[in-house]
Amino acid sequence: MKKKIPDDINESIKFERLKKNEKIITKFSEYKYSQFITYNLLNGKADDAVASGYIEEINDKILIANADGTFLYFKKKELFEDEFKANIIKTNIKDIITNPLFYVKSKFGIKDIFLDNGKLFVSFSNLISKDCYNTSILEAEFNLDYLKFEIFFNPKECIKKDNEFGSFNAHIAGGKITNFVNNQLLFSTGSFQYSTQAQNEKNVFGKILAINKETKEWKIVSMGHRNVQGLGYDAKNDVIYSSEHGPIGGDEFNLNLSPSSSNIKNYGWPISSYGEHYGGKSKKNESKYIKAPLKKSHSKYGFIEPLKYFTPSIGISELIKIPKKFNQNFENDFFISALGKNREEGDLSIHHLKLDKNFKKILKNDVIFIGERIRDMKYIGDINRIILFTENSPGIGILTM
Repeated sequence: MKKKIPDDINESIKFERLKKNEKIITKFSEYKYSQFITYNLLNGKADDAVASGYIEEINDKILIANADGTFLYFKKKELFEDEFKANIIKTNIKDIITNPLFYVKSKFGIKDIFLDNGKLFVSFSNLISKDCYNTSILEAEFNLDYLKFEIFFNPKECIKKDNEFGSFNAHIAGGKITNFVNNQLLFSTGSFQYSTQAQNEKNVFGKILAINKETKEWKIVSMGHRNVQGLGYDAKNDVIYSSEHGPIGGDEFNLNLSPSSSNIKNYGWPISSYGEHYGGKSKKNESKYIKAPLKKSHSKYGFIEPLKYFTPSIGISELIKIPKKFNQNFENDFFISALGKNREEGDLSIHHLKLDKNFKKILKNDVIFIGERIRDMKYIGDINRIILFTENSPGIGILTM
C-alpha cells in the first residue's frame, strides 16, 4: 500500500489492523499476536526502521513517542477495534532541540520516554556544541493538549565526532529511564563509541546513573557499559536488570544485585566483552584492540559477568519483567526484545528467560518469533497484554497468552 499523508496529519494518525490473534507456538508456550500498522510515522533511527517508537501508559490511554519528536495517544480499548486514530499532542520540542538531524531519518533522536507521577521524562541525543553530543533528559507536566518541555538533566560533557579514540556512533547513546530508590531515576548513558570513556569514573558516559528527581544531583551506580537498551528495577528484591547492545556478538543480559546499598559495579566494557569490534581483528583495527581489548572473560579481570550473552548478537533492545498475572507459571520471568534482521540469529523476536528465585541461574530460554524489529515493549496490566512498537511496518504489536 502506497504511503499517503492524510489531510489531518497535524491532528491524528491512523492505525489499521494487520493481524488478529495469530497463533505463535514456541518450544514451551503458545501465544496470540495481533498487530496494527500505520503509514504516517517515518524517520526511523536505523537502516531497516521505517519509524522508531517508545511506549508508555497513563490511565486508560497508551502514549507513543516517535523518535523524531512526534507524540501521540489513543485509548487502550481501541486496540480491540479494526482501526483507530491516535491523536497527536502538540509540544514545544522544536524550540529546545534545534539539531535538524533529530527530525529526519538519522541516528539522532528520542531514546526513551518515562511517565512518573504526572511528569513525562524524555531522553534524547543532545547536540551540546559543534559535532559534540551527549544523552540528556527533558521533562514536562503531562498534558494531552500540549507538552511544554524543559531541560531536566543536561551533563556538561559531550563526545566529539572527531575524538582521540578515533570512532563515533550516535546509536551508542543509552537513554533508558526508570524509577529507583530514594526519589531517584535510573538513567543509562552510552559513550558514542568513544569506548574507553566507560571506564572513567569522572564522566557520565557508559554508565547507569541515579538522578535525584528534585535536586537533579547524580551519582554513578554502575559503569563499564557499552549501550544499555533495556533497564528496570525490581524494588522487592533490590535488583537492577539491564540489556546491553554489544558490538559484533556480545549482547548482554546483566543483573546488579543489591545496588541501593553497594559501591559502583563495573561490567567491563571495553576491556571485557564476548563480542568483537566491527571489522574484527583486522590490521585496520589493531589500535582499537590496544585501547579496547575485549577480553573473553569478565570475572578474570575483576568485572561482573553477564548472566547471559548472545553470540551472534540479537540486536538486543528492551527488557521487561513479566508479572504472574500474564501467566500463572511465571515467577521470575523476563522478556527481551530483539531488532536485527536474521531470524536464524534470534533477531526479530522476543527472548523469554526464566530465572531461579536468587537471580543466579537461567531455568528456561524460549524464543517468540514476531518477524519485526521490536524497538520498545511494555506490559499493560489492566488489559493483561504486552504492547510492542514494531519498526519495520511500522506499527503496534499486541501479545497475549
